[in-house]
Amino acid sequence: MQLLCTPSVMHHLEHLEQMHRRLPPLQDIFVLWQYSGASNRSDALALREQLLGVATLSSASLRLLYDLASQYVDDLPERIYRHAATQSAAQTQVVLPPPVLVQKTVSVEMAGHLLLWTSVGEQEHTLDQRRAVATALGLPRRAAKQCSTNPATCRPEEEFGMLPGMVSPFLPPLYPGRLTAVVQVPWPTDWEYQGKAVGVSLSLFESLILPLSCFRAILRQYARRAYASDIRWIELSPQDLLPTEYEQAA
Repeated sequence: MQLLCTPSVMHHLEHLEQMHRRLPPLQDIFVLWQYSGASNRSDALALREQLLGVATLSSASLRLLYDLASQYVDDLPERIYRHAATQSAAQTQVVLPPPVLVQKTVSVEMAGHLLLWTSVGEQEHTLDQRRAVATALGLPRRAAKQCSTNPATCRPEEEFGMLPGMVSPFLPPLYPGRLTAVVQVPWPTDWEYQGKAVGVSLSLFESLILPLSCFRAILRQYARRAYASDIRWIELSPQDLLPTEYEQAA
C-alpha cells in the first residue's frame, strides 16, 4: 500500500521531513545504546515519537528491535540507512543499496480475518500459501479465495500504528487492534549464503539493514515478545507451515 501523492499528502510529507531533520540522528541513539549494552529510555527517542508519530516505529518497537538485533550484529548504528521519504516498498527498494532487499508487508483480509503478509523482496502470495494459512487458522480451504490485499477497511495508522509506506511485522508491543495473524513468506536459502541483506523500515526516512542469516531469528523473537497472545505468527515454508517453530526459538 502507498500514500496517494495529493498536494495535501505531499505537504504532510514535507512537514514530516522537516521534523525529521530537527531530530537527533537515530544513529546517535543506537551508539549510546551500544556503549551501555542495552537500550534505554531517552528524551531524544520520546521527542522522535512525539514529532513523527506513526511515521516512525514506536519507541518501544525500536528498543526491542535493537535489543534483539544486537545479539547478532555488532555494528547496528552503521547499518541505519537514511534516505528520502518513501511511500511504498517499491519506492524503498529503489533507494536501498544493492544487494539489499526491501521487507515488503501488506495487509490481507481473509474471510473476515485481518492478516499481515510479509516477505523479503517482491514476492506475491500464492493460492497454496493462502490455503496453508487458512488451515492454520482453522478456516475452510475456500477462505483462501475470499481474500483482498490492502483492503479499504484497513487503515494502517489505526490498525498497526504505522503509515502505509512502512508497515512491517515490527508492531508496537501489545498494540490493540483486530489483527489475527502475521504471515512470513520464506525466502530462498541460497540468499543467505550469498550474503544478501534486508532493509527494515524504521521510519519513512530510515531503514535498518540486517543480514538475512539472522533475520528469521530476529523476527521469531520479536513476535514472541511483542505480539498479544491472540495474534498468531505463521511461518510458511515451500512445502508446508511451521506453525509453532517461533515458540521454540530462543
